[in-house]
Amino acid sequence: MTIEPHRHLSLVRPALSEPSNAKRFLQRSLPQSWRFAHQMAADLVRQIEFLAWSGRVDAFDTYFLRQAEGMLRANGLTELVSGQNPPAGDPALRREIEQRAGRFAGWSRAIVTAVLLDLDERPAVTSPQQALTYLLSREVAFARAAASWTAGFGMAPIERALGELPGYALVLLAASPNDTAERFMARDAFWAAVMKRT
Repeated sequence: MTIEPHRHLSLVRPALSEPSNAKRFLQRSLPQSWRFAHQMAADLVRQIEFLAWSGRVDAFDTYFLRQAEGMLRANGLTELVSGQNPPAGDPALRREIEQRAGRFAGWSRAIVTAVLLDLDERPAVTSPQQALTYLLSREVAFARAAASWTAGFGMAPIERALGELPGYALVLLAASPNDTAERFMARDAFWAAVMKRT
């Protein structure tokens, strides 16, 4: 007797797979937009999965720059990198810009985390670029690995790497509270990276 697969759907139906760690993370972190975020993360995974870390950070940096342009818009981007606040007479504009910066930082960090989870990256750091990426992650295992690496090598290699990655610097700027050492470091790194690229 010949079996025809189209008559026996159980023979051709793929098995149901468990949701990925990245998908579960995004459902918790971005409940309103997790599907779109998961698609963005999957696209980035396809771009970088076979690249060395130098290529991966270039792809992430380009992604961050594009997201900054779209999410912060011109006035928010200018305010973020200049450190100047909108006129005191317009608190609504200041709040709006702060909210956009917060959304940009949260979104960017969630995408990095989802990509690393989808890549099933082992939490072991071998370069300052990888440590910097892990520091942006919201996954504890990656943050610990980055902290362990910086304990051995210090922050200087990460600061040098950041000085070549304006997109990463924007994420750190947006994620850091006003008037902190991290914010000043990220702003200096942003301008250093821009100068190197011009």
